[in-house]
Amino acid sequence: MCGIVAIFSADGGLGPGDLTAPMADLRPRGPDGEGTWVSPTGRAALGHTRLAVIAPASGHQPIAGPRQSVQLVVNGEFYDYRAIRRELRAEGCRFRTASDSEIALHLYLRDGHRALDRLRGEFAFVLWDERRGTLFAARDRFGVKPLYYTERAGRLFLASEIKALLSCGAEARWDTASFAAHLQLGLPADRTLVAGIRQLPPGCFLEADAHGTRVRPYWDLDYPPTAELPPAAGPRQLARHLEAVREQVDEAVRLRTVADVPVACHLSGGLDSSTVAASAARHTRLTAFTVAFDDPAFDESAVARRTAARLGIAHREVPCPRGRFADQLGPTVRAGEMVQENSHGIARHLHSAHIKQEGFTVVLAGEGGDEVFVGYPQSRKDLALSLSAGARARAATGYARLAGQGLPPYLCATLGTLGFLPGWIVDRHLAVTQPVTALLRGDFAAELAAADAATPLLDAGAGQLAGRAPVHQSAYLFAKSWLPGYLLAAERLDSAQAVEVRLPFFDHHLFDVVRRTPLAWYDKDGAGKYPLRAAMADRLPREVLDGQKRGFFAPPMVDDDAMLSTLRSLTEEPALRDNPFFDPHAVRTLLDRLAAAPAARRAGSERLLQLVASTCALADAFGLSASAPAHPTPSHHGLGGHRRV
Repeated sequence: MCGIVAIFSADGGLGPGDLTAPMADLRPRGPDGEGTWVSPTGRAALGHTRLAVIAPASGHQPIAGPRQSVQLVVNGEFYDYRAIRRELRAEGCRFRTASDSEIALHLYLRDGHRALDRLRGEFAFVLWDERRGTLFAARDRFGVKPLYYTERAGRLFLASEIKALLSCGAEARWDTASFAAHLQLGLPADRTLVAGIRQLPPGCFLEADAHGTRVRPYWDLDYPPTAELPPAAGPRQLARHLEAVREQVDEAVRLRTVADVPVACHLSGGLDSSTVAASAARHTRLTAFTVAFDDPAFDESAVARRTAARLGIAHREVPCPRGRFADQLGPTVRAGEMVQENSHGIARHLHSAHIKQEGFTVVLAGEGGDEVFVGYPQSRKDLALSLSAGARARAATGYARLAGQGLPPYLCATLGTLGFLPGWIVDRHLAVTQPVTALLRGDFAAELAAADAATPLLDAGAGQLAGRAPVHQSAYLFAKSWLPGYLLAAERLDSAQAVEVRLPFFDHHLFDVVRRTPLAWYDKDGAGKYPLRAAMADRLPREVLDGQKRGFFAPPMVDDDAMLSTLRSLTEEPALRDNPFFDPHAVRTLLDRLAAAPAARRAGSERLLQLVASTCALADAFGLSASAPAHPTPSHHGLGGHRRV
């Protein structure tokens, strides 16, 4: 994990000074060294802040190709790189460093953009090809590592963080259409909350030259059509599938334990992090870290402690008392560059800080297990629709009743295209989209009511949605919206503490095995995620294997009277008074009502108040102003003035 910045100017004129400000913003991501390079023609400038993980004494970037004609900067890791280095050496390639990053340069020189097919890992990189006058950039398949870009004054700017692009002169303006999309389905995969700043979508690459900027996909989730899914056959077929799952989990974890620095892991009381810890402990010396909350309803440290003892690994607990949440809200939002809806972001930020203080740089974590193995409660509802004609018939009756009462455009579009409403979309509508309306300013409430974040998403994914089972359609839409835009924003929280978190479940080789799972096997034991539970049955404690799904949630802030007082003080600040979304009077009214209510009756407003508070913190951190969006409604199949092919 490092920080990268790149600038392209077809007309030249770039110099080292153009990199100074964004490099300063990216220094927390890479405190172990930095380097810059500017093309002799002034058409390209690259900067890199390094977190030394592989070959600490080597691997400084930018990395130059033969005759300095190609220059590369990388954020993240390429796994199984040693085998690829051997292959390339046998073909005559000469390496300048001992790092994993350099394989991307030589693969590109050999294969062009098809080099991406060989890269395995969590990464974002930018490469300047002086011969062709082309800037080439790419992002990993699931979007674990970020890459943002913007255009200004005829120049293209790319960076690992939004704040670095703001330092390059991008305007700090809210994109109200993107915020509306976030409230409905999550950020579109190609947009941010800042007008004019885009994301390179997961599984895509970008090319820029004198003719413009083009964005193309190189990978997609590609769930099999229902007709091509294998049947849930007998015990022999099941045993073979479980063995394949086990082998791929082990390989994905093993590859991610390769590092020239000590390796740690996150450990909760759940199946996913316990699986990663159990597999990693087979390959490396490991220390597990667990967040310990002061509220027993949210604390899993006791289960994690017993799991660590069973696995024979060292264990550390990281106290995260709720009393620290108020002071940490601003720093967390600034680091994550995203609004939050639960204090788990604050806990993650504190957790990573503690891990770094203990001397660890690389951490393995369990994110992705629920996405890949259908583990969310909402996903299991979609699975029921996929397996039962009776469940589909009952759902159709309920949908008809809802449609008769009038649905917002984005739900109408989803229902009309899919014939059902994915569980996570229904949950978000009931928990956020609908109730937040009471807190909104009139203009933005009208914009939200008319917005349709679903249609561009459905249109762009039409080929991957057609003929698929409801559970796969739901998972695909989730991966294209909520996953990279919100859940994986934790990468920024970790990187602010100079910690690299690796996610074995987001391994495309593992995904390729799991996506072919017969649907009935996902819930075979009635507890969910059967293929993973069964594959790990002999490695994990029974209390973990039998445990119910628990998301990583922190204790609610609304239970704390001091926090309510802090939030009320925000209603007098410019960040709320001048923002285009929330009505300060409505927010004050809600806070007064909550303050008068018992703590046990406040929890239902937690997500709404987190949205308000973190929106204020984001505006304050980056000076975001209220103005009309610079772009049309977010689009998954168009990138403003850019061509996406």
